[in-house]
Amino acid sequence: MTASAQAYRGATATLCLGPLRNLTEALQRCRRLLEQGLRFVELRDDLLTDQELTQCAHALPREQTLLSLRRPRTDQVALVDLLAPALLDVACELGEMPPALAAKIANSLTLKLFRSCHTRTDQESVSALLDRLTAEIPEPQIIKVAIPIANLAELRDGHRWRLQNPQRHIFLPIASDGSGRFRFYRLLTANQQLLHFLRDLDSPLVPDQPAPAEWTSRQQIPIPNTAPIPFAAILGNPVEHSRTPEYHAQFFARYGMPVLKVRITDEDLRSCDVLSVLRDLGLRAAAVTSPLKTWLRESIVAMGGAWEVIDAQDPQDAGNTMVVHHNGNVIGCSTDGTGLRASWRDTLRDQSGVLGAIPNLAVFGGGGLLSLLQSVFPSALFLSARTGKVRTSQPELLLPDHPPNISAVIWSVGRSRYRNAPPPWLRPQLVFDLNYSADSPGREFAQAVGAQYVDGSRFFEYQAAAQQQFWRRHLPPVHPETEQNPLMISAGGNPATRNQP
Repeated sequence: MTASAQAYRGATATLCLGPLRNLTEALQRCRRLLEQGLRFVELRDDLLTDQELTQCAHALPREQTLLSLRRPRTDQVALVDLLAPALLDVACELGEMPPALAAKIANSLTLKLFRSCHTRTDQESVSALLDRLTAEIPEPQIIKVAIPIANLAELRDGHRWRLQNPQRHIFLPIASDGSGRFRFYRLLTANQQLLHFLRDLDSPLVPDQPAPAEWTSRQQIPIPNTAPIPFAAILGNPVEHSRTPEYHAQFFARYGMPVLKVRITDEDLRSCDVLSVLRDLGLRAAAVTSPLKTWLRESIVAMGGAWEVIDAQDPQDAGNTMVVHHNGNVIGCSTDGTGLRASWRDTLRDQSGVLGAIPNLAVFGGGGLLSLLQSVFPSALFLSARTGKVRTSQPELLLPDHPPNISAVIWSVGRSRYRNAPPPWLRPQLVFDLNYSADSPGREFAQAVGAQYVDGSRFFEYQAAAQQQFWRRHLPPVHPETEQNPLMISAGGNPATRNQP
């Protein structure tokens, strides 16, 4: 088996087709992926025309075809005969199965049946829906649930239901806000569920479905389908722009852990104990970004966890790093102070010709870093990114007769929370941005006033290096000579075990 084919092993990876701009090109992509180890191609009768379904029947291997019946039609049996699929998915939304189709399935020696559910009413909870489906659908039919969910509490309910009978239950969550933020769960459980669906990049219907490249790049962790899968994460809102997974991927690969992006919303925080849910899913280490840094500190304290002081000069009201010990205890810290001091020291050295020896500073924004910034830059002028005005903690500066001559601005607000531009009198020679994203409003401000611009790459790298030092102290030691993953072993894994559906 080729390396690319190995990448699709584990669960039954299935590419969902349609609607399509060019079916011929799509089928060519499918055949290439099938040659690389993709197990099935899904053909949905609500997305493909009968003519397109006929074309697919002649182009795809029947033993690698999954036919999904999603709309009412009188020719279901004829369509099954045409495609002769290996798997048949009949949506629960169609109601009771017609006798002719039921007889066709019962008399087939090769056709495997799935029943799927894709909707729920506002009045029905996730748990109630799952209990109802379990009672209504007789064994041995497999139940696939791919419904919109609103928060991590509902994800937890679906996860627990899957674990009740992993040989029969498939749970594939869809973010109700269309963000695709539950893609991390699909990637995490890639080797534990009977079916997983990938999206065709030509027709990305469900953002929560991973792309083939995401699937093949994930860490393969062959452990039993009921055990939590150890993983690392970046927690934040937003997180899609984050460099953290790429930066830390090699580090966590030594521990056999993927690094996933997990967006935490206000709805999540209201609905459940987020850290406990993630810990139950298998979270072992995390980097945390704004606006969750204060929440992390408060959550760890509420759980009875420990806090490690990295720098005694830093205020201890927020954090950006955590780890879950083997006994479930949580410990956190902040490496932001280390990263901020080191990156600012480098900036002063590199920009000394622009700034002089002692620059006059202003801080624009702050967010979860405000108390740290006040500690590191106590003499700076602090401006609110929400109002664009001097913070009320400095009332003597609210209405200055002569605006101060600020030579450098520490920029600490991202695009999502940028509301008001800095005051027009603020025209520094340097903008030191704590963000590294290309669309940071700090970059735009620097261009507008003609200032030198330093992005947050060094800040990120210094604090990230300190994070790895913290994780290394608290995660089980890696023993390269045995090539064994201590986290996988502690979770009950067996390198020889794979969940082949």
